[in-house]
Amino acid sequence: MKTKLILLITALGLTVASAQADLLISQYIETNSGTTPKGIELWNSGLTTIDFSVTNLDVLKGTNGGAPSSDFTLNVGTLLSGEVLVIGTTDIGTYLNATFGVGIIQYHEEGFTFNGDDSLVVNLDGTITDVFGEPGSDPGSSWDGSGVSTRNQNIQLIESPSPITAGTLTGFTDPSTRFTIVSTDPNGAGGLTGFGVSPIPEPSSIVLMTLVGLAAVVNLRKRKK
Repeated sequence: MKTKLILLITALGLTVASAQADLLISQYIETNSGTTPKGIELWNSGLTTIDFSVTNLDVLKGTNGGAPSSDFTLNVGTLLSGEVLVIGTTDIGTYLNATFGVGIIQYHEEGFTFNGDDSLVVNLDGTITDVFGEPGSDPGSSWDGSGVSTRNQNIQLIESPSPITAGTLTGFTDPSTRFTIVSTDPNGAGGLTGFGVSPIPEPSSIVLMTLVGLAAVVNLRKRKK
């Protein structure tokens, strides 16, 4: 049993080493009236801090089925494991400051102009970490599935029963495979709910708790001998 536990801990350690910083879109909002709010929340679901001065962030947009091109870049600052940053129109920043306090949530103002039929690609230092929609394809007005839409909605990553914690490199044609609806009225009361809140506890904390639990089992077996 002890050997099995050691192997399990070793395997977990290898998993931790390989599960490096992974940056993905954890929330997305596209206005149902006017030109705002529009924005995305990016979540570092990996186990390491992202240093944007070393691994530059580039968010690309593919307009109406066109090839994605750079729409927002970031080459300063860091993002800790398990934390989120928000990029979007001014009203989103106002909401974050009012909800959490000024400067508590990392926010970058960007006058996004994407619509429901525009794909997004998250790129870290030349490596794609997440794709939103389907680059190279124009769905008409939006990608839709099971009531979830990339148009006129505030949507967030699925958290239960099987939380999504990694980006997709192929994108999607059905957003309900990755997202759930937060609000169908982004401009209404509660329309920005969820922005600034990490989807699940920090991955590093989960791993730490698992290791502590395994160590406790080993110690308990030693006492019984």
